[in-house]
Amino acid sequence: MTTFHALKVASVEPETRDAVTITFAIPEALQQAYHFRPGQHLTLKANIDGEALRRCYSICRGQSPSELSVAVKAIEGGRFSNFARAGILAGSEIEVMVPQGNFGYQPQATRQGRYLAIAAGSGITPILAIITATLTEEPLSQFTLIYGNRSSQSMMFRQALADLKDRYPQRFQWLSIFSQETVDSDLLQGHINGEKLQALGKQLIDFSQFDDAFICGPNSMMDEAETTLQALGMQAAAIHIERFNTGSTTPRRTRASQEAEQSFTLRQDGRDRQIALTADDESILDAALRQGADLPYACKGGVCATCKCKVVQGKVDMAVNYSLEPDELAAGYILSCQALPLTPDVVIDFDAKGIL
Repeated sequence: MTTFHALKVASVEPETRDAVTITFAIPEALQQAYHFRPGQHLTLKANIDGEALRRCYSICRGQSPSELSVAVKAIEGGRFSNFARAGILAGSEIEVMVPQGNFGYQPQATRQGRYLAIAAGSGITPILAIITATLTEEPLSQFTLIYGNRSSQSMMFRQALADLKDRYPQRFQWLSIFSQETVDSDLLQGHINGEKLQALGKQLIDFSQFDDAFICGPNSMMDEAETTLQALGMQAAAIHIERFNTGSTTPRRTRASQEAEQSFTLRQDGRDRQIALTADDESILDAALRQGADLPYACKGGVCATCKCKVVQGKVDMAVNYSLEPDELAAGYILSCQALPLTPDVVIDFDAKGIL
């Protein structure tokens, strides 16, 4: 079954005018289940105005096994984010899925690495967890952060980043780029884009020195950053991107075959069941949920990878993929929220979670 647990909210802390950090208390019996790799996210579930909604939020810190924190920034029209900012209070209980996601990095104590992070706005949330863990657990490594915001007042985790800079002054370099606040240097004014990174590369930073780069923020920023970093000498495999919003709506699809008896086999919790598809089903996930399957999912946009599963027989077609890596695709993994069967013998395995 999909692994949600009712977790008590230990605290809610304001970060900016429209963002909060929500810390969950993790009971001792669940601490192993909620152990996370820095960069992963939690899926929260709540009933809002009579509708069950799920949303992913990145883990920003987990300073002890008994607590886990996510950051939520309220967005205009965002039903769940506005509920989370105003309606989740200390002492509340929220349904929370165990940590998910491919993005991130597990520090290795003996590694001596040079890492780069590029973030804008709330994209700092998973980045903060990665930087904190790496500086703490890899004493020989260095981290450079380029962080874009409208102004210093809108900056999330300003104090947490300042504390890291104080604690690791020789190993943590932090550059803030402001688009709506006047600063002394033109180099630190504006938006993070290809032109800005090129200028930083000429004057301040040798981008070819980094072993890995982690990027999170608006799609246009991430796309330009990825292209520019490669042009400046970084290998594509060393650039890791986290997407939570594709910036567009996935178009509705219809099945290639309208055969009334078309179906697929769903394997979960060690048992197989037949799932029938109708003309209204936009994905394997939709069909399974309609017939009562309890499957993991969150965004339904091909972004978060919560609905990841493996094709062990037959062929499927995926509309979009913003989260699976080439090695996962080669191993047969798919996003069930984006897939439809191409052949009548499809078997989908939700128990196969081998590649993380």
